[in-house]
Amino acid sequence: MHNNDYMQRKMTIQDVDQVMEIERASFTLPWSKESYAGELKNCFAHYLVLDVSGIVAAYGGIWVVFEQAHLTNIAVHVDYRQRGMGSALMQALEQTARKNKAEYVYLEVRPSNLAAVNMYASLGYGISGARTAYYTDNGEDAYIMSKLLF
Repeated sequence: MHNNDYMQRKMTIQDVDQVMEIERASFTLPWSKESYAGELKNCFAHYLVLDVSGIVAAYGGIWVVFEQAHLTNIAVHVDYRQRGMGSALMQALEQTARKNKAEYVYLEVRPSNLAAVNMYASLGYGISGARTAYYTDNGEDAYIMSKLLF
């Protein structure tokens, strides 16, 4: 998918219903609508969407606190997967982190989510640790992956 097929923009409260549809389809532990509404008011949080003719095709968020940025979540609508949108959104979030003076980004990911692990690795993220029993639905550990931004 080329850049001109979608518009990258900041997430707004009007996007949350569509974001929730993607959230519920993508995650076994979805965030609540209230969580997103709160995140949009959080001065450390930066949320972006990829908009295809008014449809939210993908979204992602990052917290930037001093030199570190933490990817909170990223998901692509099932109809828009395998088109490079996840990678494009990750690069946009990294750019946001750089603009806000972050030196590195880190994230948690399920080891069983090979598509995500491989995408992050292709963007230069390495496994830097693990969190034991991080996911409460099944007790799965999380990889901590990180990347220096400079």
